[in-house]
Amino acid sequence: MTRSRRQVEAARRKRVQGKRTKAAGKKDPGVPHLGRFAAHLQQQSESKQKRAAEVKRRREAAREAALERRRSLEGVREDALRRLRDFERKEAAAPQAEAPEEASLRHYGRELRKVLAASDVVLEVLDARDPQGCRSPQLEAAVRQCGHRQRLVLVLNKIDLVPRDVVAAWLKYLRGEFPTVAFKACTQQQSRNLKQSRLPAATAPEEVLAGGACVGADCLLRVLANYSRSGEVKTTITVGVVGYPNVGKSSLINSLKRSRACGVGAMPGVTKCLQAVQLDRHIQLLDCPGVVMATGTPPNATVTPLRGVLAPEKLRDPLGPAAAILRRCPPKQLSEIYGVPPCEDPRQFLSHLARRQGRLRPGGVPDPHAAAVALLRDWTSGKISYYTHPPETQGVQLEAQILPALGPALDLDALERGDAEALAAIPETVAAIALSPCIPGGGDDESHGGDEAAMEDDDGDLELGAVTVELKPRVKPGGGEEGSAPRAPRLEEVAALPPLLQGQGLRAAGKRRKKLQKRADKIATKLSETLEAAMQF
Repeated sequence: MTRSRRQVEAARRKRVQGKRTKAAGKKDPGVPHLGRFAAHLQQQSESKQKRAAEVKRRREAAREAALERRRSLEGVREDALRRLRDFERKEAAAPQAEAPEEASLRHYGRELRKVLAASDVVLEVLDARDPQGCRSPQLEAAVRQCGHRQRLVLVLNKIDLVPRDVVAAWLKYLRGEFPTVAFKACTQQQSRNLKQSRLPAATAPEEVLAGGACVGADCLLRVLANYSRSGEVKTTITVGVVGYPNVGKSSLINSLKRSRACGVGAMPGVTKCLQAVQLDRHIQLLDCPGVVMATGTPPNATVTPLRGVLAPEKLRDPLGPAAAILRRCPPKQLSEIYGVPPCEDPRQFLSHLARRQGRLRPGGVPDPHAAAVALLRDWTSGKISYYTHPPETQGVQLEAQILPALGPALDLDALERGDAEALAAIPETVAAIALSPCIPGGGDDESHGGDEAAMEDDDGDLELGAVTVELKPRVKPGGGEEGSAPRAPRLEEVAALPPLLQGQGLRAAGKRRKKLQKRADKIATKLSETLEAAMQF
């Protein structure tokens, strides 16, 4: 039996109405009408309202009292004393936190101790411009106390910044105490296949030293290979690379590895922690952050930045070191390098340099602080070339053993020549020579402090009497100097070239013409702007 549409709709309405009736039937019964229970609820409500009113009244009274106390001078004083007592109580209860600089120094010291404890051979990297200032007597004494368990080799880095005769003099002076190797780190920018020159550092021409290839790596690797031999068997050794900041420790490791294994930078402080680099199956290199050992005397604020230990941007007062440089540099050569008028006053020169380089403060006032930072950066990077001479006296030898010939492991001249006997030698003669140089005036710490004090004037600046400063003038391109790039031919000179070179000459002549046209357009634009400004004036 089928139902009609009207019947279906009526049944649906009936079901909906039934659901509504059931939902409406479930009502809240509410509070029973009991007199005693209603009185209790009313009493609770009244007591709650009283308590809220009392709290509000007390809060307003406290606010008014605090306002009155603040308005009075006596209240201000009491409030300040109370806050001071609270602060002192918190400071006494909290543990003493060390400054970030002290924490970083402690961290670097721990990393250095790790390197020294794990190393069989220690390479102390020195800056060839000032080797004596980069030496650490405490570190050398600690390695010397280890005896046969640890060896120390000095690496004279950055020899391309120093004349050849000065490098030879320093090698002769330093080899009287420890084995010393001349070295020039690679300056190429690629991450792999860094170039190494097989030529020894003593006979390498100026073109090789001025290039980006590494020089002296062959001799240093032979020295390390000799130390890794024990009889006829090769053993595995760990070589720690230590030294002052910004002397080229990471660059030395990259040059030996021929890849960018460690991060490098022009400013000190790039290496933060110990890093192990496997050179081959017998030699492992350990990179260490640069650490300046304490000598018992407070560090000089003028000497330390000039040795590249601190970044110029982090100095509190860069004017002092910059003035020490300017007082010893010839003004005429400085004017040729920076294009400023020569002047004797350091502050006046820094003002001219700041105006020349666009380092101005608001209002167009020259900023000598920024100019001093730029000058110190040029001093550290080698744009201002300087070098020191070795001391005249070698000291007094307390103990020495006379040998008929220099041991093969220490004969660095033979290693540089590549003699077969030196390559196959056993480094047993390293311990045969026990030299203990003593400079009059105390031990290692006092002697080093005396050297540092001898480098200072009465006014506290760096005494550069033993330091030679050479300022390299700017070389104009196309000046016709030996070794300069050939000049591009003119269009009328292309026909005179050999037939096989005419296409290349035509391209070079076209580039030269475009460059000259661009330069002429730039000059014409500047001249036009100048004339317009003059006419408007």
